[in-house]
Amino acid sequence: MFYILMSMPTFLMIGGIWVFVSKRNHLMNMLISLEYIALMGFFLILLTSLFSGFENYLGMVFLISSVCEGSLGVSILVSMVRSYGSDYISSLSILAC
Repeated sequence: MFYILMSMPTFLMIGGIWVFVSKRNHLMNMLISLEYIALMGFFLILLTSLFSGFENYLGMVFLISSVCEGSLGVSILVSMVRSYGSDYISSLSILAC
């Protein structure tokens, strides 16, 4: 039973990683798939702590860091749209200031 419950989020995390790698043109798509991967990681930590009898503090710390990562990504997205006019990754240039 434990292995079945652990294989489902692992499969979904691999799907999220595939979307992250294949949809790398837009920053918004990358941020959504990154949050999906973080949510599956939280679910794996939660299942592991539930079946092993540990406390859920590690899961809460992971969830807090995921929320901070998401807010940082959205702020970068907003500044990129204001500066360049779109969220295409290919529109970025190293020489542009």
